[in-house]
Amino acid sequence: MSSVRPAILALALAGTSLGASAADSGPLPGETVTRIGQIAAIPADQRKVPGFAGAWRPAAAQDKVVERIAALAARATPTCRDIHVTATRQAAPDLIETRPTRVHHALERWTVDACGTPRDYDVWYRYEPKASRLVVTESAIDDFQAELDPPLRRLRELAAQRRADEAAGGVRWLNLPLPPDSMPATTQAAPAGKPGPWSADFVPLGESIREWTQLVSVQGLPRIAGSGQARALLEGMQAARARACDVPAGPVVTLQPGDRTEGETLKTVLVCPQVPGTNFAEMAVIKAIEGPDLIYVIQRAWRLPAGDADKVRADSREAQATADAFIDKVQLCNPAADTRACPAPFPR
Repeated sequence: MSSVRPAILALALAGTSLGASAADSGPLPGETVTRIGQIAAIPADQRKVPGFAGAWRPAAAQDKVVERIAALAARATPTCRDIHVTATRQAAPDLIETRPTRVHHALERWTVDACGTPRDYDVWYRYEPKASRLVVTESAIDDFQAELDPPLRRLRELAAQRRADEAAGGVRWLNLPLPPDSMPATTQAAPAGKPGPWSADFVPLGESIREWTQLVSVQGLPRIAGSGQARALLEGMQAARARACDVPAGPVVTLQPGDRTEGETLKTVLVCPQVPGTNFAEMAVIKAIEGPDLIYVIQRAWRLPAGDADKVRADSREAQATADAFIDKVQLCNPAADTRACPAPFPR
């Protein structure tokens, strides 16, 4: 795993902020609540802790939070110097404060075993050029910081709403264990206040959405009542590829039939021996999952030298096996039940 990654923003530990007084509840003036999770979800360069933070925060940031929690535990009564992180999760959607300046806020909930006792900590990231901060507080006892900082107060409101939505059983986590050195290439957020559509594309470090050798794409599409939406979508993609690339449409395979709560889970493989107007071929393995809230469409694609259909299929066997292994791990988890199958939940 490469250690060469662009720094997003330096994080510095900080105590209390004196920039605002206690505020009323509700939205901040000019706020934007992201509908795709992080502004640009960047995979962790190394997993130090379980759960969300281990998948989506740099190793240095993970270490910084652990150090801060250890310092708080050492000062607590009773004191504790034996802590182990047991879970981390994205507590709320990211928040963009647009007035007076643009500031990006994120909130996580870390659970630790502190000398045999479970404790929860709020981890607040405040990203601002040359003024970024990281604040860690014990969730159960420290509301003073939220009273001083309206963005933290707002994040806690959003976190409470998320917990209620998850407890109601209509929300799912999407496990997305991206390949090492993946970087965001494009992000399209959903309209404010609506569930979708949204999308994100990831390419290897150093590549772009125009010039890539491998691509991971994830989409969230509004779910229409009834079944068959995902199948129609994948069959439509096959038909479009067949017309554009002069190849027969491939099959759409059922991985899991639908039930009263969840819809179907389907997979298909798209092959184009030569993408029109280029000198390369493309192969993509695509999975569509009908969740209770959205249809999730995930693809892992490769670009290869152009050739006839049989040669491209032969040349792409290894790539397809890698894509299949990745797609097999992409699944939904109910956060109100068992989340062990989602060690890398995509930001939402």
